[in-house]
Amino acid sequence: MNNLFYIPLVGLPVYLVMVVLGRQLRKRWAVTMGASYHLICIANAALAASYFMNLKVDTHRIIMAAAYMMDTLLLLTLFNRFYWEGYFAKKRNMVVPRFFTHATRLIGITAAVLLILQFVFDVRVPGLLAGIGGIGLGVGLALRPVIANLTAGLTIQMSKPLKLGDWLLIDNRLAEVMELNWRTTRLRTVDHTYFEIPNVDLVNIHLQNYSYPTPHHAMRVIVPVEYEAPPNRVRRILLRATADVEGVLKEPAPEVYLKEFADSTINYEIRVWIEKDAEQDRIADGIRTDAWYELRRAGLTMPFPQRVVQYLRPKDDTDAQAQQIADILGRNMIFGVLSDEQRQKLVVGAHKQLFGKGERIFRQGEENNALYVIVDGEADVFVEAEGHNTRVNVVRSSECLGEISLLTGEKLGATIVATKDAEVVLIPRERVAEVLRDSPELVEKLSEILALRRLETEVVLAESQSQRTRNVVPKSQEEYANDFMNKMKDFFSV
Repeated sequence: MNNLFYIPLVGLPVYLVMVVLGRQLRKRWAVTMGASYHLICIANAALAASYFMNLKVDTHRIIMAAAYMMDTLLLLTLFNRFYWEGYFAKKRNMVVPRFFTHATRLIGITAAVLLILQFVFDVRVPGLLAGIGGIGLGVGLALRPVIANLTAGLTIQMSKPLKLGDWLLIDNRLAEVMELNWRTTRLRTVDHTYFEIPNVDLVNIHLQNYSYPTPHHAMRVIVPVEYEAPPNRVRRILLRATADVEGVLKEPAPEVYLKEFADSTINYEIRVWIEKDAEQDRIADGIRTDAWYELRRAGLTMPFPQRVVQYLRPKDDTDAQAQQIADILGRNMIFGVLSDEQRQKLVVGAHKQLFGKGERIFRQGEENNALYVIVDGEADVFVEAEGHNTRVNVVRSSECLGEISLLTGEKLGATIVATKDAEVVLIPRERVAEVLRDSPELVEKLSEILALRRLETEVVLAESQSQRTRNVVPKSQEEYANDFMNKMKDFFSV
């Protein structure tokens, strides 16, 4: 039979089967090879027909070698497509560097050439293998750092010990993962400076991942306190210092531990939970700042090493301060009705407290046993109604707070939050009681002024959206005055 007869008889069906296979690969798995795939089909069709044709041995070997090389290219393309691109890039969402695909293709083609020379052309290639091995060894040694980093990158990508956006503590530096590639990992510190770490170093160093398994983690702040302070009292004070710091989570609740007895201080550790690592410095600053104010108001200090034998605190109730507070009371709408002598009597025993910006001076609904006089600073007044806080006033230096609850025994009717660092003097209720018992005629005057203050607050609340929907008719000034007068008489037994 003529050799050419086998080309359409055997070669054409093989070619058509290969074409159908190529279409399925393109349709189902998006494997496209273009014109090169038709060369693969022709080579396999020619190989199939050559087995039935009377060809010379060398010619048949050349056809076999060409077909095997074409099949090797097809297999390498499928390997890269399904393994590197399909498994790593799509399934594991990893960026595969071209080094791996190119290395796979180079190794596959080299192996195919050696096998074809060995088994198709019967060429013994021990020298060639040795030469290729030597070249491979040299290339491997030269590329050892690159290969090590790529292998480490593969380990990171597969084990997922970290991901983009994670916050890591590396060499005492807090940094966010900004980019993960196969060679290096790029990070950004809280100061927005960038640095890169080779992956081989990253997998071999000790690091802490603050974002795994959840972004919630504990942060610790050390606060030194004097030895004379009872530890349980200090714990309560330091817990209050965490209450208003933005970024501190309510759950789990903050805790305070007595850390150590140092040379000059007892060191306490405040442990809070946070989720915004970029805000660690600001949160720690807020805790330390509020702790300083809380400790100062409680009459406690943060000692430091010193050589003096005795440390004396200056008294707060000096004559100059007493006169200053008396003058402030004289300008107040309520206490301005008192005589100079009565105001001087009020300020006896008054003591000063400091409040930091953002701290609550007192909260609505709490008991009140003192009159608050702002010597320096500023604060906002909020009233909570129907679950909403309404800002009703701003108090500044030389103004008083808590007069109504002080005089009537009611609970505090507003929340006061310092908008600047504030110096506040507290006048005990006992002093007010003494003045009213000595001068009961003041009760009626004070009740009228308190009624006017209450009406001013009602007007502000009525203008808010939450209050406009209420159908409550406010009392008149006379009704409020009578109520306040009766409460003051009962409360102070006047």
